[in-house]
Amino acid sequence: MVISDANLKEKILSDKYNAVIFEKGKRTDVYLVGGYIRDMLRGRHGQDRDYIVFGDVLSLAKQIKNLTGGKIVKFEKGDTMRIATKKGPIFDLSGASGALNEDLLKRDFTINAIAWSPKEGVIDPFNGIEDLQNRCVRVVRGKNITDDPLRMLRAYRFAAELNGVVEKDTRNLIKTFNNNIKETAPERITLELFQLLNLMRSSKYLEMALYDGLLKTIFIIGYKQLEENIKEISLFENIIFKMNNNTIKVKLKELISQNLTYKGLLCLILLMKNIFNKGEDSYRLKLSRKIERRIRLVQTCIDENIVEGRVFDIYMKTKDASVDLLILKNRLDCLNDYKRFLVVWKDGIIKSEEVIQYAGNISGKAIGNIIKEIKKAEYEGRVGSKSSVVKLIRKLSGNIIHDR
Repeated sequence: MVISDANLKEKILSDKYNAVIFEKGKRTDVYLVGGYIRDMLRGRHGQDRDYIVFGDVLSLAKQIKNLTGGKIVKFEKGDTMRIATKKGPIFDLSGASGALNEDLLKRDFTINAIAWSPKEGVIDPFNGIEDLQNRCVRVVRGKNITDDPLRMLRAYRFAAELNGVVEKDTRNLIKTFNNNIKETAPERITLELFQLLNLMRSSKYLEMALYDGLLKTIFIIGYKQLEENIKEISLFENIIFKMNNNTIKVKLKELISQNLTYKGLLCLILLMKNIFNKGEDSYRLKLSRKIERRIRLVQTCIDENIVEGRVFDIYMKTKDASVDLLILKNRLDCLNDYKRFLVVWKDGIIKSEEVIQYAGNISGKAIGNIIKEIKKAEYEGRVGSKSSVVKLIRKLSGNIIHDR
């Protein structure tokens, strides 16, 4: 539901930063634009904000810096300055390049091409408020897609945020120009995709992006494989939507790396099933080592059934990503078993140093295998005392010596 103009003014000016900025800029024309206004109209309070300034941008930036204690950063292109604060919002101030409507015309979607000032109230030349009410993502003009092809992926992300739709002509533009996403740096594609994966119903919009040909350009793999992966994400999202485990629900919101939440990471693991192992040439993403490691570990066992007799080996392969696998497999009933595995592996009946002592003249990979076997035997309940463990060690080490 979109709030009224009167309520909008009250909410905007009740923010101490906005109030001071408009007061400092009252001798010139200053407008709030973009996502901050979009979110305000939806009744949500955004942090970061963009202003268009008809006047001396540097002078206003210095005043905001003094107010916030932030740091001024000058963009390489255009007349834009950013004031970045340590814990507060980020302020982007852009000098006007012409009339206000000319600036708004260059913005990506109608819902982001809305401006506001205390003097004029809402300025909405492209009916963005109507689209916002209809939860519709519509490109301002086709040229804006070709000017920055990342906006094609962003269309699905905004639609997901609104739980809405991408307008028909906008989708047709994406179908026509989807190949242009190749011009975009992988780092930018990655961050935009991650924002989509973080959202609760990402699978619905990934499916749209696949159908419109965009996802197939980001992941250089067969359509059928991507379709199957997205179906798995849909099933997983249905599971977490119905989940009543509050501890896991909180964990899903935690940031992992590259602004990707834990929920987003689990969806990424599913999205890259049978893709990640084909190497970097199969996707246009730039992944951190931390994310790559988690994907790699989970995918070693992603197709295995978690059954008695195989659990220990699965935990050994997936290591600290075992919980990821259990959540994806909807096997939260195994979480306590995994905790017991950790206790056995870390402590157990006998320490690793003692294993070396009892194993005699055994070292290297062989001693590692013995340690694994006795830990597995303890986990599975086949040994329960130190004497039984020592007996197993001597048996295993004897077999190794005999084999030599």
